[in-house]
Amino acid sequence: MTSSFIKGVMIDMARVTERHSWYRALIPRLADWGYNTLFLHFTDDEGCAMRFRRRPELATPHAFTQAQMRDFVRAAARAGLTVIPEIESFGHTAFIHSRRKYRRLVDTGPGRWFNAINPLRKETRAILADLIAETADVFDAPFIHAGLDEVNFGASPEVRRALKRKPKWQIFADHVNFMHDLVARAGRRMIIWGDHLLHEPQIADAISADIVIADWHYNDSVSADSVRVFTDRGFEVICCPASNRSTDMVMPNALTQINLQRFARIAHANTRPTRRGGKVVGLMNTVWCPQRMLAGIEQFALALGGAWFDNPDADPEAVTAHFLKEQFGLPRVGRLAAGLLTLSAIMPERKILRRLLNSNDRPELPATAVEVRQAGELADQAAALAALFAAAQGKVTRNAPLFAGYVLAADLLTWAARLRTVWPGPLADADRKARHARGRALLKQAVADWNRGRYADDPKRDLNGAPGRWPDALIPNLHLAVARLAAPARGRASR
Repeated sequence: MTSSFIKGVMIDMARVTERHSWYRALIPRLADWGYNTLFLHFTDDEGCAMRFRRRPELATPHAFTQAQMRDFVRAAARAGLTVIPEIESFGHTAFIHSRRKYRRLVDTGPGRWFNAINPLRKETRAILADLIAETADVFDAPFIHAGLDEVNFGASPEVRRALKRKPKWQIFADHVNFMHDLVARAGRRMIIWGDHLLHEPQIADAISADIVIADWHYNDSVSADSVRVFTDRGFEVICCPASNRSTDMVMPNALTQINLQRFARIAHANTRPTRRGGKVVGLMNTVWCPQRMLAGIEQFALALGGAWFDNPDADPEAVTAHFLKEQFGLPRVGRLAAGLLTLSAIMPERKILRRLLNSNDRPELPATAVEVRQAGELADQAAALAALFAAAQGKVTRNAPLFAGYVLAADLLTWAARLRTVWPGPLADADRKARHARGRALLKQAVADWNRGRYADDPKRDLNGAPGRWPDALIPNLHLAVARLAAPARGRASR
């Protein structure tokens, strides 16, 4: 492996912009964990975390000024980190077309989740040209990431007319090539996400092989097949696992660890050029949507990723022990390293947690006997881990709020699992009140944990209410679970 091999972390600044000091504090940690690159995902549907001189209306609250961002890039460079910016340029562009001024540019097709900006409008191209030019002026990295994932387009009159003349994949490829030209004129090399190229390989055959493909897969069954689709065509590839996946809640779980280590193995096995010159040139550990987890709790997975990106055979318990010592100043780690890995391993995915919490859109049916037994065993494991971490809290000499997150994660899992052993079915009034009081106390801790690192006047900090607005967010699901405990159950739930 060469010194130019990218070992990166991607931070999602667009969904929620943390206090600027939080990003500064992350720099030396990333360097300690072995990373040499930081990808900043600072535009998405929810916002734009850097202010553009020519398009200032796009910035959301507490966006970095360009002077602040240049200073941040210099600080990262001093620690040995290259900062690569990402500008979403097709899908995930509501930060542009949700503005009244630009609503005529929307081109979202049918479907609920994803969107698009009209790729054929001259105004779209002018906006993107401004964003790329100013981004290149702020960031000195050799790459600009142009997004281009999860695009749902084809509804505008212009695009519908174009679709009568050419296939959809060709319109997509034309836009990729337009963005490639913009980035090349700025003296940079373009990175794009690879999902559409896998779905429609014609796109890959119609775009420049100079483009670097960020091949993202966040499941535990990730294979080398997609990497080879790209490298066999001559593309260089960055393999992209995740420390915060769409299926996670509270903290990274066992499947996250498998995804990180397995993708690292695939990357290391595919660094030799293919016949057409394609090869893996790096890894990117993606951290999406902070609202899914307790604040900063994914950092141990970043430490694991950093170690595995360097050596996929690195011992996870040894890496976690080093992380706990360095991050929290613990003189002795003892059983804590194994405990943290176990807590991650037993943390259910979001859909199971929502079932434990009874926070789905419709109340759950009463638990079966098997569910009751399994939930009870899970609660006992989580309670033992909560006690293990609580006993060590007094020995923590730095970053105490982050360490407290492990206790809170174990306490939340204990409470949720014990709920599933008894309800949703009739509860004795005293039992219901006790469980409700415990839930309210944990919710209060989770809200304080979330608020601690965020700007008080940032509207995106508010996660109160039911999960409808943020179905993947932790706090709204806790709110609903507590609310459903507030009133006595009225008979059995039904579908």
